[in-house]
Amino acid sequence: MNLKNIGAMTLVALLVACASAGRPFDPTRAQDIQVGIHDQTQIRAWFGEPYQMELISGSPIGAVSRWTYVHAQASFGGLKSETHSLVIDFDAKGKVVDRAYFARK
Repeated sequence: MNLKNIGAMTLVALLVACASAGRPFDPTRAQDIQVGIHDQTQIRAWFGEPYQMELISGSPIGAVSRWTYVHAQASFGGLKSETHSLVIDFDAKGKVVDRAYFARK
């Protein structure tokens, strides 16, 4: 096999390579989350374990913790990508006080 063939095969492999980041989650219930109604137990049942959990302070709406769900994947060398991001803030009782969902295809 010559260098030209190896270079061509490498280029093809890079163009069709897939990459992902975060943790897959099912976003179909993201718009169903209701502030003051749902709690951490319900959110975990719908979306599983969050990708990231952090404590927050100084929130004007009383949020003390934030869960982040994120999953991004790219294929064809980044020509095709999809991103889903869900951020949920909870108060001291574990109730949702804010949420934001973003999707890009």
